[in-house]
Amino acid sequence: MEITVITAAYNGGSFIRQTAESLQAQTHTKWRLIVFDDGSKDNTRDIIKELAQKDERIKLLCHPENKNLGLAQTLKKAAACVKTDYVCFLEHDDLFDKDTLKNRIAFLNKHPKAEIIFNSVKCFGDEQRVKKLSIFNKAAALWVKILNPFTCAYNLNFAFLGFNAIPAFSCVMLKTSLLENADFTCPAPQKTDYWLWAQLSFKHKFYFIDEPLTLWRLTKTSYTMRCLGNKAADKEFKAALKSLYKSNLSAPLYYLKVCTSAVLCGLFNCGALIIKPLAKLFLGIK
Repeated sequence: MEITVITAAYNGGSFIRQTAESLQAQTHTKWRLIVFDDGSKDNTRDIIKELAQKDERIKLLCHPENKNLGLAQTLKKAAACVKTDYVCFLEHDDLFDKDTLKNRIAFLNKHPKAEIIFNSVKCFGDEQRVKKLSIFNKAAALWVKILNPFTCAYNLNFAFLGFNAIPAFSCVMLKTSLLENADFTCPAPQKTDYWLWAQLSFKHKFYFIDEPLTLWRLTKTSYTMRCLGNKAADKEFKAALKSLYKSNLSAPLYYLKVCTSAVLCGLFNCGALIIKPLAKLFLGIK
């Protein structure tokens, strides 16, 4: 089974070689990497051109005249070039474990109805952010399991009303056809993955592999970090999310889900405050 991996790149010269090499080190060798550059000002394109000359599985694509058109257009154009049944995302600074593709495909063989698969992550990089997000990711995974204790196929529609239950773009593999009608234009571009998953959650379940197959690099200069504090974008995103739910649900069901989500998130936050002194021990964080 051949898998296509999409990497949307912008000024990724510091890490993108290591990212591509993590794919080249895969024990499953039938893959294609599409690196779509969004007008980088550094040596990103030169690095990918060099790697592509040595490995025909790697392909570099760019916007006309190497323009910067934003993440939405970059992902949309990259997705349109995918020819395989399944596609993975790999951000330009993240890494795959050597068995990532092998284990995802093995999981898919056991669960052939799975259209969206995501796995847990191992955070590395900035120590402060690693500690904070490692705790959140483990707590979120635990919360999802509590809500769905007897299955690995989760209905995350409730969860997405309150928070993004999927740690990172790089931990997802899904059927390529699901992206054909997806809206990539997110009011807060740094939350494009959240926006996509919320759209898909109305009709599809998310299958979870509880293995850290993705290495999520956390830095203080990442796109997400640079966008922190943009209250206007966050407000617009929340409004768009509510509008998305209203347009896909009947009024009674919409308000039921909103209220239930608010209660569950409130309980989660209260529980987090109560067990905060024991959180590191409870969640296995050193």
